[in-house]
Amino acid sequence: MLDSADVTPLDGRVARSRRTRAAIVEALVSLLEEGTPQPTVEEIAVRASVAPRTVFQHYADREALFAAVSAYREAHLQALMGAIDPASPLAQRIDEIVAQRARVFEWIAAVRRGALLMEPFSESVHASLEGFRQAKRAELQRVFASEIAARPAGERDALIAALGVAGCWSSWDALRVQQQLSVEEASAALRLTLRALLAAC
Repeated sequence: MLDSADVTPLDGRVARSRRTRAAIVEALVSLLEEGTPQPTVEEIAVRASVAPRTVFQHYADREALFAAVSAYREAHLQALMGAIDPASPLAQRIDEIVAQRARVFEWIAAVRRGALLMEPFSESVHASLEGFRQAKRAELQRVFASEIAARPAGERDALIAALGVAGCWSSWDALRVQQQLSVEEASAALRLTLRALLAAC
């Protein structure tokens, strides 16, 4: 049986390693949120108060680091999604979806832009982003299932596609960045779009 003298040094090293890994991830997130879409290893190391070689000791490459960021933020992302009852009145569901997208898209914005720059060169980043896209489309289909089902069979796929475009990150980013709308203005535009798409249901 191991006594405390045997266990404590190992436990201490594991705890320090976890703290260092967390500090590196948090450093990358903070740099992204401050507007640096592709931080260098040196910038990450300075922010985390570690040596550049320490970053590579814990994460083999930038792909592994971005994967760690995704895992680190997943629990909070799920909390931001909330729960929307598909049996609620349509107007309420539209308002709740708009609020959900505003919360989620504003929170992920900086990290998302950094990940998009990596996506063409990283299978894991692409898989993570594509999983997020599919989940958001599935949420729209779940929330508006009764309205989709009420449409003629030949229109359902088109409605699903239109809802997916209206409620996706790219559309939100276009409203916020390209059209320079505030969160409230972008939310109003999304709400109007959803109402128009679902008006005939």
